[in-house]
Amino acid sequence: MVFGCKRCGKCRDVCPVGAIYEENELAKIDTEKCNLCMKCIDECTNRSIIYME
Repeated sequence: MVFGCKRCGKCRDVCPVGAIYEENELAKIDTEKCNLCMKCIDECTNRSIIYME
């Protein structure tokens, strides 16, 4: 999930499988594509991405 996103695009750019996209001005993660590499979490300088099982 993405909360408090500033829409910088860093997470989208670093995602190796293209699982992050923008919809209605919010960043969303396609859980079907996501391989849980966590690169987006490391890249987010705003700490907006939270991993939840």
